[in-house]
Amino acid sequence: MSPTPRQHYTTEEAEVPLPREARRELLLLVGIFLSARLMAIWWFTPLHNDVATFLFPFAWLQGQGIYPFLHYWSEYLPVQAYLMVALRWAAVAVCGRGSVAFEAACLTRTVQVASLVWELGVLHFVYVLARMLRGPKPALQACWVYVALFSTAFVSLSYVETFSVFLMLAGLFLAVYSQPFWSAVVLAGGAMAKLFPVGVLPAVLKCEARWRWRLVILAAFAAGLLALAAPFLIGGKPWLRLSLEVTARRPPWETVWALLDHRYEFAYLGPSPRDQRPEFFSEAAGFAVAPYAQDVLAAVPPEVFGPPAVRSAIFYNVAGHFATRLGFLDSQPRTGPAALWLYTGAGAALGLFYLAVFARLPSALPPRRRLYLAAFTMVLLCFYSKGWSPQFILYLIPLVLIAFRPGEGGLWALLLTGVTFLQMPVWAVYVHARPGMLLADQLLLHGTVIARTAFFLLIAARLYPRLFRD
Repeated sequence: MSPTPRQHYTTEEAEVPLPREARRELLLLVGIFLSARLMAIWWFTPLHNDVATFLFPFAWLQGQGIYPFLHYWSEYLPVQAYLMVALRWAAVAVCGRGSVAFEAACLTRTVQVASLVWELGVLHFVYVLARMLRGPKPALQACWVYVALFSTAFVSLSYVETFSVFLMLAGLFLAVYSQPFWSAVVLAGGAMAKLFPVGVLPAVLKCEARWRWRLVILAAFAAGLLALAAPFLIGGKPWLRLSLEVTARRPPWETVWALLDHRYEFAYLGPSPRDQRPEFFSEAAGFAVAPYAQDVLAAVPPEVFGPPAVRSAIFYNVAGHFATRLGFLDSQPRTGPAALWLYTGAGAALGLFYLAVFARLPSALPPRRRLYLAAFTMVLLCFYSKGWSPQFILYLIPLVLIAFRPGEGGLWALLLTGVTFLQMPVWAVYVHARPGMLLADQLLLHGTVIARTAFFLLIAARLYPRLFRD
């Protein structure tokens, strides 16, 4: 049994013991979830797997004593980057050494099993928070929808996103159950894995009406960030700063902001094809690549960088992470200053709107409305994010299943899953950059991006009235 909120009870069902039938159905749900995921891990291999494709080359470098933020920058923040370090060593400890293909498969399976554990935690928080709002039966229905969706399984099997989603929901759980200090600490860990969990912080601040306690919450969050960043700030190494600079400077991708800037590509952070040559490592190239990088990468077996068709792109993507000058990033707006002004202006307008909403709310919110505020904030963050990848959907699906009744929440989750599927794999694998498919490429990309953005706005509009109702 989960604790009930210490104040502002929102439903009678939150205090009713779980019926025997509901317990049995919950056990059945967990059994089906575990069996389906474990069988998928054993037998089903997604067409794209981020671990095997992009993360494995960095994991291989650990054997040469090369680590993120100590020897190169990473687009992943320290918690997520060193989570991969730990999982790589766990894979080696369990499976041992072998061929490149064997070690890549071992790392992939290790990450998938770890994702299963965190996803079980995600499912727990979906159930507990939905039950607090509406009782056990709707909570079970929300969990069934989560288990049945394609996107949740695909992300769990292909990415490392479930860990930061777990921390985000853990922070929300603590905020809803009036533990703001610990919620801020957990969210600091989540924010140092991925930036999205920051979206829950405003809901944490609404646990307390007094500003001095809100300052304590913010101090706890800042202290958590500093504690996790401190090991990489000592010694004056530039890699953490470069990682943050990359996040700020990377061009938009697969969002309305990318379309407005005439960008129709994936999120690729490596050098452009014209820079993918041995001269990339030279001083004349102007990228100030770390002097040890070329020798380190030359010692890596070529097959670590994937099959021959993509080997050069992945090799130079890894090499780019050793550069201390980021001139290869295509960060200048293609449509001139207008795109930058539009994005900045939209951000200012959205920020003012959000501040007005936050100020209009009571100083302290009851648990139900804290949850709605967190979901509302996350949807706005997703709307304004300059980039979008298919795994990001996992930050929203649990929240819509919790915040809405099962019918509406399931519909939003299904619609988001549908446009995500059209984005990846349909557009990304089968349509994009294929000969003779330029029109289909443009139509499908524009259609999925516009539809997803419209869904964000509609979900935000549906959540907005709930912020002001007890």
